[in-house]
Amino acid sequence: MKLRVLGSGSDGNCYVLENEKEALIIEAGIPFMEVKKALNFNVMKIVGVAVSHSHGDHARYVQEYEKAGIPVFKPYAQEKIMTFPKSRFRIQVFDSVHDVPCYGFFIRHPEMGALIYASDTEYIKWRFHGVDHILVEANYSEEYMSQIDPNYVHVMRGHMSIETVCGFLEANNHPGLKNIVLCHLSARNADAGEFIRKAGKIVSCPVYAAEKGLEIDL
Repeated sequence: MKLRVLGSGSDGNCYVLENEKEALIIEAGIPFMEVKKALNFNVMKIVGVAVSHSHGDHARYVQEYEKAGIPVFKPYAQEKIMTFPKSRFRIQVFDSVHDVPCYGFFIRHPEMGALIYASDTEYIKWRFHGVDHILVEANYSEEYMSQIDPNYVHVMRGHMSIETVCGFLEANNHPGLKNIVLCHLSARNADAGEFIRKAGKIVSCPVYAAEKGLEIDL
């Protein structure tokens, strides 16, 4: 199983969990055609799409998948648990803190174990056990924002800072953790290298910043 980043940030979010036979799409924020190209047009391997909330950079292209007959999991539309036919992916949701109904995903598959995905949330109030991989928003730095805008808390509401992410990692760190991927970094208010360094002080596993084209073996 591998994780592929096709888009991460305000211009459009899309991540793929993929093996030889299955592909689970997380977020529909880029055109379906770009996903098709990334999969060498093998759309039959797409078992479904999981979308966290209704904002365009995450959900703009939902209808393209639905028109193609691909199952789309939209917990913000009152769906809470979803299994995909003929797939070993299992998804459970947890509440996020955003300005619209928004959810994180606890995703399991025998080939990768458990992965947490959380984006567009001010914080994560849950603690998880036995997580193998974490794909989490690190949108901005409180330290930097406080220097340029004393009212930054209001401006950045609904998004998670690297400082909050580090607290989440401290609460969920354990010896079996294999990968941390920091996603949805702000183009203006984030420093990928610095964020990786800060998170790397907490965990003993590799830490990555989600950039288009990134691929990680899970």
